[in-house]
Amino acid sequence: MKEEVQKSRILIVDDNAVNIRLLKIILEREGFEVLSTGNGLDAVDLTLKLTPHLVLLDLLMPDVSGMEILRILKLNNVTQSVPVLMVTARTSGEDVKAALEAGAFDYIKKPLDEVEIVARVRSALRHKFHQDKLVEMAMRDSLTGLYNHRLLIELLERELATGRRKQQSVSFCMADIDHFKRINDRFGHQAGDLVLQDVSRLLVSGLRKSDPIGRYGGEEFGLVLTSCSPEKAVGLCERLRGIVAEHPFLIEGEEVHVTLSMGLAHAEPGAEIRETDLIQQADSALYRAKAEGRNRLVS
Repeated sequence: MKEEVQKSRILIVDDNAVNIRLLKIILEREGFEVLSTGNGLDAVDLTLKLTPHLVLLDLLMPDVSGMEILRILKLNNVTQSVPVLMVTARTSGEDVKAALEAGAFDYIKKPLDEVEIVARVRSALRHKFHQDKLVEMAMRDSLTGLYNHRLLIELLERELATGRRKQQSVSFCMADIDHFKRINDRFGHQAGDLVLQDVSRLLVSGLRKSDPIGRYGGEEFGLVLTSCSPEKAVGLCERLRGIVAEHPFLIEGEEVHVTLSMGLAHAEPGAEIRETDLIQQADSALYRAKAEGRNRLVS
C-alpha cells in the first residue's frame, strides 16, 4: 500500500497562487503527482477528467464556495469516492462539523504546516486505498479472482447498452469445465479448486483486456466479448478452448487433461436485447455443446 500511496495523483483547488505553489512544493517533494486549478468552477470537471486519488479543496473560493464544490463531488457517482481535504483557516467547531457532515475526509488548517499536510494527506490516501481494496474484493469471486456473478451481469448489461449506442456487436459466452465432478470425486475438492484457478488464469491470459470475464457459478464462466464481429468472437472462443485443452494440469503428480464446453450468443449492432435473453441463448448453446459430445463450441 505504501507504494500505491506514493504514486498518488492529487488535485489542488485554491484561488491563491501562493498556497498552490507551497502545497505543490511540499507534495511533489514527497513523490506525489500534483495537479492544480485556481478556478472552483473547474474543480468538478477536472476531478472527473483527471481521476485524482485525493482533492485538496480551499474552503473560501471567490466564484463558488468550497462547501458547494464538496457537495457536488459527493453527489456524483463517479467522484463521491474521492477523499477531500478542506484547506481552511476557519477551524471552529461549527465549520469543521459542517465540512465533515458534507463529506470531507478531514481538513488542513492555515497557515500551512508541512508536517501536518504530509500526515493528513497520507492518512487520507491510505484510507482511500483500503476502501478501494474492500470494494474490489466485493466485486470478485474469492476463489478465482474473477468478477462475481452479480457484477458480471451488470457489466454485460452495460456493454449491451454501449453496443446499442455505438452500433457495435456484443457476444456472451458460457464456458463450463467438462466432467468437473470426476476431478472432485477422484482428487478431492481442493484439487478441483486448483483446476478452477488454473482455468481462470488461462482464460484471462487469452482474452483481450477489454473483455470482462466472471465466474458465473460452480465450474461455469461467463465471458463478455465487446466490439468484435460474431465471426471474431467464435475465433476467440475456439482459441480459448484450445488453450485449455492443450494445457497439462498436474494433480498429485499426475497429468490430467481438462476441456471446456462453450455456448456463444450474439447481439447484433444496435439490437434491442436484454442481458437475460442473451444469457439464456448462450446457456442453450452450451447445453447443445455438451449434448453433442463436449469439448466444443456451439454458436
